[in-house]
Amino acid sequence: MVMEFSTRLKRIRLDSGLTQAELADKLGITNRAVGAWESGRSKPRLDKMKELAVLFDTTVADLMGEDAAEAAISGTSRMVPLLGFAHMGDFEDEGNLADEVEVPASIADAHPRGFMVHAQGGCMDNRFPHDALLLVDPDMEPLNGQPVLAETADYGAVVRNYTRGRSTVMLTADSHSGEYDDILAGPGDEPVVCRGRVVWYMGERDER
Repeated sequence: MVMEFSTRLKRIRLDSGLTQAELADKLGITNRAVGAWESGRSKPRLDKMKELAVLFDTTVADLMGEDAAEAAISGTSRMVPLLGFAHMGDFEDEGNLADEVEVPASIADAHPRGFMVHAQGGCMDNRFPHDALLLVDPDMEPLNGQPVLAETADYGAVVRNYTRGRSTVMLTADSHSGEYDDILAGPGDEPVVCRGRVVWYMGERDER
């Protein structure tokens, strides 16, 4: 049985006597990024993979393993950049620009400039599970009633359902709790900037 990258990395790190925090410090990233790698939630981009190989005196091929090589050859998956954490509210760059997420090739090919955000929080829990990875396509125009990643002056970057009226833009939550306020931008307000439409997501065990 071929060992997955996440398991392999954790074993090599422990064999080297390093904590996640110590490994993160050596790579110039956050503890959270290392945790995401070891849990299988994301994978390092090639530059960080090379740094890992040098640090642990091995090769990128050995780190990735036969499973990744076979997937690349068969064309069944693609790696998409993970640009940070979005807590269904504030967008935080926590040093995870080194991360990539493996998604089905058909999805990645349909959204060639797409990027992932790791969304946490409850304001969209009727639509997305907590701790979901969302694929955002910056080339797709927002559609009324569809989820987007948007930036506002008061709230920063948010994941909400988008509705454009004649002179207003409304970003609405989609939560069973009903505790989240809508965001309304009208004439005279700072504009809402749509960074892209959320087109696909994957949770802990499912993908859609």
